[in-house]
Amino acid sequence: MTNWLARLCGRSGANPAQGGGVRAAMEPFLPHNPPAAALPLIPRHAAHGGGRRRLGLGAMFGFGGDAMQEPSSTVQDRAAALFQPYQAPRGVRGAGGTALAMDEGLGAYASAQYGMVSGFVEQGLAFKGYPTLAAMMLRAEFRKPVEIIAREATRAWIRFRCNGMQADAAQTAARLRAVELEFLRLHVRDVVRRQIVHGLGFGVGHIWIGLRGVPLNDAGQAVPLCPTPHGMARGQLERLVNIDPIWTTPNSYNADNPLRADYYRPADWWVQGVLVNSSRLLSVVPFEVPDILKPAFNFGGLALPQMLETYVHNFLRTRQSVSDMVSNFATKILKTDMSGTMQSDAGAQYADIDAQSVTARVAAMNAWQSNNGTFVLDRESEDFDIKSAPLSGLAELQAQSQEFMAGIPGIPLVKLFGIQPQGLNASSQGEIRVFYDEIAAFQEAHMAPVLRALFHLVQLNLWGRIDPDLDFEFVPLWQMSEQEAAAVEKTKTDMDTANILSGKITAHEARAREAADAHSLYRTAGLVHPMPGGGPDTDFVKTPQAKRAEQHE
Repeated sequence: MTNWLARLCGRSGANPAQGGGVRAAMEPFLPHNPPAAALPLIPRHAAHGGGRRRLGLGAMFGFGGDAMQEPSSTVQDRAAALFQPYQAPRGVRGAGGTALAMDEGLGAYASAQYGMVSGFVEQGLAFKGYPTLAAMMLRAEFRKPVEIIAREATRAWIRFRCNGMQADAAQTAARLRAVELEFLRLHVRDVVRRQIVHGLGFGVGHIWIGLRGVPLNDAGQAVPLCPTPHGMARGQLERLVNIDPIWTTPNSYNADNPLRADYYRPADWWVQGVLVNSSRLLSVVPFEVPDILKPAFNFGGLALPQMLETYVHNFLRTRQSVSDMVSNFATKILKTDMSGTMQSDAGAQYADIDAQSVTARVAAMNAWQSNNGTFVLDRESEDFDIKSAPLSGLAELQAQSQEFMAGIPGIPLVKLFGIQPQGLNASSQGEIRVFYDEIAAFQEAHMAPVLRALFHLVQLNLWGRIDPDLDFEFVPLWQMSEQEAAAVEKTKTDMDTANILSGKITAHEARAREAADAHSLYRTAGLVHPMPGGGPDTDFVKTPQAKRAEQHE
């Protein structure tokens, strides 16, 4: 156990027998002399009494540890610290009540799992902390996949609609337009995009709901926000703000009864010293972790840069190796008569090489070599040759390591790197279609709950009530061309004509179906109302028998 901890800290030469052992190897990463006013950020369970606070995983790696006492030096305590709650920086938590933490039994279990803990940490699966993740987001290989998913998920955006038939189509259109304008005023699209960036880049993204007239302190923000006509007044929704996860940490959560609905769900959060009820923070966690790891991950999830870290580092190493190989693929060889550069040392030693002579000869060759230069060689005793390493296969190795980075986020190469498929009839349409399906699933799983909550809040802000007939849907990223859309519309028209002639439906029912079709070219043409001119539906499209009977009469 000592060896992996020592390797983890880069000090493999620590000797446990020399007073400290593992503790000495970990000291460069531990905070020293914590301030006297520092308090434990997330206290242990009441059963722990007033014992010393163990070192959380965050401070174990050098972040968020200012508010901690120095831990025990035993390996068991360090192993148990793997599951300790995340320690937020000073100033994030306020002077509030205590929060429930993990049970003591889990720490004892983790202490016994030496192999699991060592592999967990050495493989980089532990929470890296927000400062480390923020630094990783500065590298293009980590940032670009996050930005691509966030942009694609909000590119086509959403379409507001009305479920069912409305008596007044003009009034319904006006209400939908009012909701759309309110979304524009609140910059919902940009706020949701930034929330996805935070969720993918840091594991969790928060949107704070700012209401007009509510104080920005514990007294105003700790009160639950009820999305009902009695919980929010008209015109009270003022703004939406993205909160960086580093400024947040949960205050209390239920870690006692898994049968309760709030099990491992924070009831409130500290936001830079202000206690905010969880109903005022809309959170998204794209890659959720198991319950036992949620406190250690600040109740967020696994960040995409952390998932990509191994593949990005492999690519960077391969890219540098290929660059070094290309730069030094050829070695120049000067074949000369080494006997001419030998000397004797007055009978003491023989066959010593005159290093200065050889160095001067090589320096002259390096100085004069050029496509426009001339290097003079002795015809009898010297020769010049170039030995080059084969470069074939290097491009494939580098491309393969680069493709691995696209496999984790599931982004096609043409979108992530701009690499077009090669070969006869090669196309990326299939990969792009699969990627769009992944984005659609991401939207429904993570964006839809946040947008639905905002959709209800906007209606309460506009009219003081929620219209159950109003809804929204995500606009598909895969769009048909004009020719394809026209062909589909013609097929629908032929089907309606056949169904009307056979008596399955009436012309009015066909118009109602066309009006409810979100992809119809005529959905805004007022097809809900009957066709002008009145008369029965059969007058619009007469059967051949009816036409012959009318002509006979």
